[in-house]
Amino acid sequence: MNKTFIRTNNYNRVVAAVDALVNRDPSLPGLGLIYGCWGYGKTEVVEQFYGISDTFYLRVLETWRPRRLLEEMCEVMKLGTPVYRLDRLCDQVIQGCRRWRKPIFIDEADYLFWEGGKMLNIIRDIHDMTKVPIILIGMEAIYGRLEKYGQFFSRILPAAIVEFQAVTPPEIILIAKEWTGLSIGMEAAELLCRYVSGDFRYVVGYLLTLEEACRTNGTTQIAPKMIEAVVSKAERITKRLYGEVDPRQVRVLGKGQPA
Repeated sequence: MNKTFIRTNNYNRVVAAVDALVNRDPSLPGLGLIYGCWGYGKTEVVEQFYGISDTFYLRVLETWRPRRLLEEMCEVMKLGTPVYRLDRLCDQVIQGCRRWRKPIFIDEADYLFWEGGKMLNIIRDIHDMTKVPIILIGMEAIYGRLEKYGQFFSRILPAAIVEFQAVTPPEIILIAKEWTGLSIGMEAAELLCRYVSGDFRYVVGYLLTLEEACRTNGTTQIAPKMIEAVVSKAERITKRLYGEVDPRQVRVLGKGQPA
């Protein structure tokens, strides 16, 4: 498998959202939100966009508190040694944002709600003082959680809200062709989509196994029957190992490759 990045509909919507933030009227708010179910490729899309664009990116960890958040922002912006006092540290980050004027992606933003949303308030303050676009990335529940923080939620630009959608059959057809060189018809792509519930990571796992099956059978066409056989085999293996039968919970695919 030659895994290269595919410009999916989700990617195009992220590009449009960031463009809306960067080119917004100065009177409009500059916060953004990317959210959706796990496995839909949020982090992969943002990392790809970050890699080719003039932006900053950091990933929040569960153990972080306000100081660590600000220290990491200093690190990604290369602002030198973080100062000790928390208020001065926040000033240091604000000055860095004003200097760079680059959008900032904050991944795993679900961890920002610690102790009544203190870290959310810090991010809001940084945005208010600099007008720099800041885009949070989180799970599907983060939208509803943010609605409870009216001062923060009101600063999210509607055009910069992206709810990630499940991978589609046409995208599976494109991914299979680009990554494996194999052909898959719409019927087979729709079947695979149903089995993985549109989860991008499971598409990758099954394609690894399907690629091996096609090589064994001397074909370049992924047929519906082949998908049925591969899924059934994976379910049997997983049930034997873990007592799990839900296809979305399959972890061992192909030659021990994780989905």
